[in-house]
Amino acid sequence: MATPKLKLPAGRKRSRRSLPALRAAVPTVLLTLLAAGAGALWGTRVIGTVETTVMKRMEEASPHLSVNPAMAGGLVLKRLAPIVTNLAAPANAWVRIEAALVLEQKAALSAEPLIGAITEDILAFLRSVTARQMEGAAGLRNLREDLTERIAVRSKGLVRDIVIETLVVQ
Repeated sequence: MATPKLKLPAGRKRSRRSLPALRAAVPTVLLTLLAAGAGALWGTRVIGTVETTVMKRMEEASPHLSVNPAMAGGLVLKRLAPIVTNLAAPANAWVRIEAALVLEQKAALSAEPLIGAITEDILAFLRSVTARQMEGAAGLRNLREDLTERIAVRSKGLVRDIVIETLVVQ
């Protein structure tokens, strides 16, 4: 007679099938964790090495990058109050300019009356300019040159240059 086969419950069959998968997954997970840890340690070491190398190079190069006192010298930057005015044309066009003046350091100490006069000159000049004259890079360059020329005449050479920080035409 034949022996009857014993039927195992369904849960038992699944565990036998998942056991080989689990045996294959555990080493994979362990190797992945080991690789991630080794990568993190190696990355930390490389970052530290690069950082120390960069710091050494910066310390070595700093004497060569020092500012020449003769070049920085006695120049000071004085900001002007924002100037808002209408333009010559079109009738409804307005301009707002924020600028700074480059002055000699000794002239900057008593420059408040001079800065007021220069602000008035800039205001008067901007009222005679049209929006079309300020268009594009050439227009901005011409505006800056005209303002620099007017400021040099007004300040009798005490103001070296003008720095236009913002210019809005509306």
